[in-house]
Amino acid sequence: MRIKELDALRGIAALAVVLYHFTTRYNQIFNKEFICNFTFGWLGVPVFFILSGFVIYLTVNKSNTILKFLKSRFLRLYPTYWICIVLTLLFHFFSSLSINRLSFSDVLLNFTMFQGLFDIKNVDGAYWSLFPELIFYLLMAFLMLLKKQNTYYIYNIILIILGVLYLIWPNIVFEKILTIQYILLFMIGIAFYRIYNGINTYFDFILIFINWLVGTKLYYNSNQSISLILLYFAFLIIIGTYFLFVYGKLKFLSKSKTFMFLGYISYALYLIHQNIGYIIINFTEDYIGRFFSIILAILFAVGLATLITYKLEPNVRNLLHVKNDKNAK
Repeated sequence: MRIKELDALRGIAALAVVLYHFTTRYNQIFNKEFICNFTFGWLGVPVFFILSGFVIYLTVNKSNTILKFLKSRFLRLYPTYWICIVLTLLFHFFSSLSINRLSFSDVLLNFTMFQGLFDIKNVDGAYWSLFPELIFYLLMAFLMLLKKQNTYYIYNIILIILGVLYLIWPNIVFEKILTIQYILLFMIGIAFYRIYNGINTYFDFILIFINWLVGTKLYYNSNQSISLILLYFAFLIIIGTYFLFVYGKLKFLSKSKTFMFLGYISYALYLIHQNIGYIIINFTEDYIGRFFSIILAILFAVGLATLITYKLEPNVRNLLHVKNDKNAK
């Protein structure tokens, strides 16, 4: 069953990222000015990372086998991702706006979702966060293979140690293979899952604190958008929000149909909005003004994400299911 408060949080985070890209980030890329900015909207991504840790640990506990877990993650990530890549490329093809110039081989590698491992540009800038997600899924699958998913304490402690070592001695192995800059945020999500389900110990609270302490510095080293002190404070607010959730203080969010809806389409919205939105804003802002061009881009992105979530993605998923069933026979 879906947890309604998490869906609402997911919707809020997705909207924050969209507003950040259409205001602050658009200004940076195209050297524009706009009176209204959503400077801290990028914090929606850390919210997603913690939420993923929560949800993936739930999925692991409900998966009987490692193959079932990997299949569920594949069907969750790739069909929507492939659709969004194709649609984004089509918009680029018919637009005179140059955002990312990629070779044919770069585009093909983007379809694997492993382009971040090789420092290949993303078809859309928003895709950068998918590689850390994918690495986290694979690490959880590795724990399932070892039948150690229930002893995540040791796993988390090892990652904290590696994180501290990376701060002292940055190296490409920890950065690319483990995405150590982000992985501790996922671990915070696992601790919150345990607290939410009443299977935690006091050690979960200690791990949340240490993950926040080390993880924030790691995140800062790779994304120095604001000062370190401000980032610690911002992440503390995010963690505080999750504490409110696990103790049942955010149930009012589930009453918002808007946030619930945005949460349901959030994955497609996150993947489809950025470059297509830039194209729409850039094409229309001289005619209708920046404010209304942003509104138009948001409405278009939400409409497209709705179409993908409710129509296109289920069809691709069904095709993959049929193929899997035929192979099984």
